[in-house]
Amino acid sequence: MASMLRPGIQRWLQQHCDSSDAVSGGVVILSATDHGTTDMVAEWPASGTLTPALASVAQAAVQRARPVVVAPAVRLSDSSHNRVISMPLKSGDRLLGAVALAVRADDTQAVEQLFKQLAKASAGVGSTLSRDAADRQDDQGTETARVLRLQTLLLAQPTLAEGAMALVTELAAACGSERITLGILKPDMDVIAVSNSAEFKQEQALLRLVSAAMQEAADQGARVSYPALGTDPARIILAHADLHARTDHALLTVPLVCAGQAVGALLVEYRAGTQPSDEQIQMCESVASAIGPLVTLRQSAERAWRERLAQSLRAVWQRLARRDDPLPKAALAVAVGLLLGATLIPVTHRVGAPARIEGAVQRMVAAPFDGFLQRSHVRPGDAVRAGDLLVEMADQDLTLERRKWESALTQQENAYAAALARADRAQFVISHGKADEARSQLELVRQQLSRTRLVAPIDGVVIKGDLSQTLGAPVQRGDALLTLAPREQYRLIVEVDERDIADIRPGQTGQLALSSLPSDTLALVVERVTPVSSVRDGRNVFDVEARLTGAAPELRPGLQGIAKIDAGEQSLAWIWTHRFTDWLRLAWWSWAP
Repeated sequence: MASMLRPGIQRWLQQHCDSSDAVSGGVVILSATDHGTTDMVAEWPASGTLTPALASVAQAAVQRARPVVVAPAVRLSDSSHNRVISMPLKSGDRLLGAVALAVRADDTQAVEQLFKQLAKASAGVGSTLSRDAADRQDDQGTETARVLRLQTLLLAQPTLAEGAMALVTELAAACGSERITLGILKPDMDVIAVSNSAEFKQEQALLRLVSAAMQEAADQGARVSYPALGTDPARIILAHADLHARTDHALLTVPLVCAGQAVGALLVEYRAGTQPSDEQIQMCESVASAIGPLVTLRQSAERAWRERLAQSLRAVWQRLARRDDPLPKAALAVAVGLLLGATLIPVTHRVGAPARIEGAVQRMVAAPFDGFLQRSHVRPGDAVRAGDLLVEMADQDLTLERRKWESALTQQENAYAAALARADRAQFVISHGKADEARSQLELVRQQLSRTRLVAPIDGVVIKGDLSQTLGAPVQRGDALLTLAPREQYRLIVEVDERDIADIRPGQTGQLALSSLPSDTLALVVERVTPVSSVRDGRNVFDVEARLTGAAPELRPGLQGIAKIDAGEQSLAWIWTHRFTDWLRLAWWSWAP
């Protein structure tokens, strides 16, 4: 509990205690409701003998928000005082604190009388404490704003040194100090900023003394004052004494702490004959605690990548070297074991590539002549047998053409018969030749008429060609109308990337997973590696023909999936890295002179 006596409250407490022979001591505390703590604002007598017992009772009155009487649990040094009474101090409905008195009261009536006297005397104390609390909150708000401004100055500059210079210059003006120095551990203490001094490395001897003083405080991890304040515990102050002998300044050094470790120090120097006040000390400590993590962050951000890497490696090594922490050692052993296993233990190397199902034999039904589609009897997916009618072509034009040539043939036959009867050899030869021509044209038209009905050449399934939406459309001779494939006779085409084709050989086995049957895998055997590549989806691939083995579900040409071909045994490390190492070898060979 911090002790910060208020003169007005101190005078009131002393006057009330002196006015009654039954009172031998008292304290007044102020409640800090935002933190749940209390501050001592007045005590009497000043010796402090009764203060701890009285303060505890006053705190109980604050917590309960009602008067408290304690007897005889509180043991007082003066046997003439057998009770402690405490009364909360309020301003309206707001609880501000409490007053506690050590009294001599033999019965309940005497205690009540003392409470009445205390309530009457403290009638005006609540307003005084209310003003005091408001002043303290204002001071805290001002201090918080100042600390935030100093943090902003540290972070607003492009480098840590420039930000530190702006910070110590502003802090020196706020503290009224002669000079403020900021240093960080690298790992020795290094001065990075001195207030109101852009070039501070001219006096090397003085800088060594300043660095030693800051190092002294950082090593102890606590605030060091020289000359020492009356309330300070014993500290090592040898370096501070040397600096004081050189400058004759009063010194205050506060370490910068991040994650429980000192990362630097803030050295404040006051002119000779002065001492820092409690408010100034509190301000320096607040600033130091606020900027410690920020200084560490800026320092880490400005380090070269080599230094950050070295720091990370040192942290890992320190963690491994700790005897009371077996987890990192176990993790390292597991990692080494996995690395050795991935490097030494061979596993099956599988080359994966897209694959598709095709019919073992595919027959195409093409348009026999230029014409028009009249009727389609099948659609893709229909099963057909050899000789089944598939497509009918329009035959109206051909029928007219046939009648034309039949008439021409009859006419020419009659003409050469008449020439023969007249013994006109010349006309006979001409008519006979034209009759042969008409006969040939008629035979051609008859053949075309016979091909207007397209039939299935094999037993199988229609896998391509939906003509139901194009009836009546013109087609040209040779246009593909339908594609047929035999049932249950398939081949597998695997599109192997050129980077993996060297590992593929006929006779290798593998497995196929189709997009329509992802849960089932089908066995395959490589039969042929096509020596000609093609470009698909921006990749240079080779078609590898494979055959499905074993029992297979009902398949259809056109199904796609992923095939994995067993290409020997390699280590996991080689499987994971061979693509990169092959690329690196090729790149190195192309770049090398």
